[in-house]
Amino acid sequence: MTEPIDIKTKKIIPSTEHKFDKTLVLASLEENVLSNWDTWGKFQQAWTNRAYSVFKDLDKYIVLIYLIRNYWQSLADKFQYLSMDEFYDYESIVIDKINLIQISNELNIPKETIRRNVNELQAKEILKREGKSIIFNRRGLITQKPVETVELLSQFIEKKSNMLQGNEWFGEGLKKDEIRDFIKKYFTIIWLRFFKMQIPFLTRHRSTFLDLETWIVWGNIALSHQYHLAKAQNNNLISEPIDFSNYYKSVIDIKLSRGINASSIADISTIPRATVIRKLKWLVNQDCIKKNKNLEYQMKNKGRLNKRIHENFILNQNFVAEFLTDIFDYMKNSNFKTN
Repeated sequence: MTEPIDIKTKKIIPSTEHKFDKTLVLASLEENVLSNWDTWGKFQQAWTNRAYSVFKDLDKYIVLIYLIRNYWQSLADKFQYLSMDEFYDYESIVIDKINLIQISNELNIPKETIRRNVNELQAKEILKREGKSIIFNRRGLITQKPVETVELLSQFIEKKSNMLQGNEWFGEGLKKDEIRDFIKKYFTIIWLRFFKMQIPFLTRHRSTFLDLETWIVWGNIALSHQYHLAKAQNNNLISEPIDFSNYYKSVIDIKLSRGINASSIADISTIPRATVIRKLKWLVNQDCIKKNKNLEYQMKNKGRLNKRIHENFILNQNFVAEFLTDIFDYMKNSNFKTN
């Protein structure tokens, strides 16, 4: 982790006696893999459901948060930051030197799709283009204000803090209110770090499933399996220890008496039922899910797609561990203070 910077005083925050070791956080995530990925999966489900319900298009939302992220990066480059209240009090912000090819390459979304998304956001008066600059007006800023996500992320970090607090190297756990207040005070710092994890996380799944709506549909089925796997472990029905290497296969292989139907997925995700059915057909064709006689869907341990999903799962562990390590360092080992 790079040295945290006090970007109001433009001084490097003095080094502490120690910084948390990401490998220790990663090891704890693996030791608690079922509880970790239950909370992580539920967080992602809630986050994407809210994003889709507002924009009805997750590609468009990724483009939007990518642009906002670039603005926050420009603040950090100038040793500046804003609280949540300060940022969302702005009437407008300007993002200079927008390069659609660069956005396309980084998000792995075709340039013409990027252009169409920007044009649609402009038509909805969320932003406007002036030459190579993009201007977000107040409506555009408020549209993506993450009030509920701050609560969700604070709850997720609190649970991971509780998971670590038994370790001597970590110390006391952090409370949700304390985490939420910290995020709000150092908002553009923390949310920049969150988006640096979240945007690549989404683009990896988009690349695997071809679009994020399909990933969400699959994710609802996977969460159902994960729930029953955790329940089986709590009832001492799992004989083999579960770690990162066998977690995904264990999720797939858990026996379910029932699955989840298209209507339930549509209700949970807010994706139209017709679209859900179309995505389910694609997943069935990929041989990674199956439909039972009750028209319910379950995971299936076949198909090349499962190999890619497993590879993503392993990769994601490091990104989540790094994110958590940085947040805990900010809160425990730096001069950033809540009060």
